[in-house]
Amino acid sequence: MDSFFRKNALIGLAEVACRLPLVFTVGYLARSVGTEVFGNWALILAFQVFVASIAGLGLSSSLSRFVPASSAVEASGYLRYAFVVCLLPIVAAGVLAFALEAPIGTLLGVKPAFYWLLPVVVFTAAGSVADGFLDAFFKARMAVGRQILFIAARTLVEVVAVVLVFVIALPPVDDALSKLAAYVGAVAIGKLAIYPALLTGMTKGHALPSHERRREFLKYGRPMVPTVLAIWLVSQSDRLVLSHFVAKSDLGIYAFGASLAAYFVFLGYAVYPLLLPKASKLHDEGNAVAVRDLFEDAQGLFVSIWAVAMTCVALWSNQIIAWTGGSAFSGAGHVFLLLCFASGFEQLMGIYQYVFHLVKRTDLIFWLNCGYAMMMVAALAIAGATSDISWAPWAVLGATLVFNLVRYRMALRYVSIPISYTLIPKVVAVAVMTLALAHYAADWNDGLRVVVTGFVAVAVLVYVLKRKSDPAGAVSWT
Repeated sequence: MDSFFRKNALIGLAEVACRLPLVFTVGYLARSVGTEVFGNWALILAFQVFVASIAGLGLSSSLSRFVPASSAVEASGYLRYAFVVCLLPIVAAGVLAFALEAPIGTLLGVKPAFYWLLPVVVFTAAGSVADGFLDAFFKARMAVGRQILFIAARTLVEVVAVVLVFVIALPPVDDALSKLAAYVGAVAIGKLAIYPALLTGMTKGHALPSHERRREFLKYGRPMVPTVLAIWLVSQSDRLVLSHFVAKSDLGIYAFGASLAAYFVFLGYAVYPLLLPKASKLHDEGNAVAVRDLFEDAQGLFVSIWAVAMTCVALWSNQIIAWTGGSAFSGAGHVFLLLCFASGFEQLMGIYQYVFHLVKRTDLIFWLNCGYAMMMVAALAIAGATSDISWAPWAVLGATLVFNLVRYRMALRYVSIPISYTLIPKVVAVAVMTLALAHYAADWNDGLRVVVTGFVAVAVLVYVLKRKSDPAGAVSWT
């Protein structure tokens, strides 16, 4: 178990360190194109995620579930098969996006000038599918070194693309839409050039799985397609719904705050990257106690990291917006703050979704997320119809809290992994601290913010180290 958490920590640290630069690249992109263009671009990206959700066929979940218990030859066969099967949906999506760009653009609510970018972003959707497959494969094989190289390569591609297109201006185009298309092309070319090298030495032979195993592999992944689409609607519903209620410049401000908050998934990457493969192995061995301890200790560590992260966001949200997007996006501060808290709570409780993977009831994940999507759309429609963007993040937060409590109760019916009795007071403390700091620290100078941030970070570090040395603790984190 100690070896598992060492690997987990290495991958988690690499995820955080390598993804932090993306906060500034998305900020530079937003600053370069402005609020209105960024609002339309956010809707284009929602379409890209939609394509990737379908074209992936749910096979990243299949890789996470089947590869951990497979031999090296079988594992590489599963990965190769996943890529082969997903080639056709990607090509079909590109053709349909080209033929139906006007109806799709109208449905999304983007301006007609942006329609031609819809088939272009299918290239980044293909890259996202590859990202999901490689991420699942390396984690399932516990290939820590390869996973770290993959994370670094993915970030390098994004950073180089932004620098080339928006800083150096290669190719030399002036309008924002052409720059966005060039950015998409640079990302796609970079991934195509680097990703095959990451698999050197890991793919054994050229054989695909047997017919029976291929059928089982696809059967497991297929129910995840509508599930991933439901999750897509949950994650993109704010942009899609608000686009029909607010001006594109306001949508751009909201979308920028939401884009930065999306990087809050760093926290889960720091704690959970190998949790599902490990839990799958323990569950298949019939070790229910170890699964419960694994979940409890992961949540215990996560809430500590979450407290530090929310302290930083509460103290520095407006400064982060100014440093990245600039003054034009100053209204995104409260969006960023509230969505970060919602993201943290989702990650804290989101591991209960793994229960349905363990018992191979992925159909339940679909129905639960359908309910979540309906709840989110309704809440956002009410918020959008009754106000500007100010109530939208509160709607997202409310729907997130309710859904995660419902999912938790459902998960307990299949695997007994109740939350620790100390977890609820900690969550309440994080919420109170966040609201208090955001309210009272608005007029503090940067020096005082640095002191308070450091104090909270040290306090949590001491707590984590004390937890490590406590002989009653179930797991040592080093």
